Amino acid sequence: MVIHDRLRQIISDKNISISKFERIIGAGQNSVSTCLRRQSSIGHEVLIGIAKNFPEYSLDWLLTGKESGNKDVINRIKFQIHELEKEINKISL
Repeated sequence: MVIHDRLRQIISDKNISISKFERIIGAGQNSVSTCLRRQSSIGHEVLIGIAKNFPEYSLDWLLTGKESGNKDVINRIKFQIHELEKEINKISL
């Protein structure tokens, strides 16, 4: 599995379109789509956007395919806490 496969996996896991993924991470329109289609290099803006918006996926895993151990678990817990905080804020309004 290469980085392009792992990008596709994130998009699939989140059940979103590539264009929605691009909007979420702040990438240019069709930039990720073109990258995936051509198997070309992935810009640092895309990686930063993934790190900010999908913290449950470690950059270690995205880049190398290797899990980063405890750091990965911590990132997933942080993401779950963030999601719970959003739900609480919705209820509070």
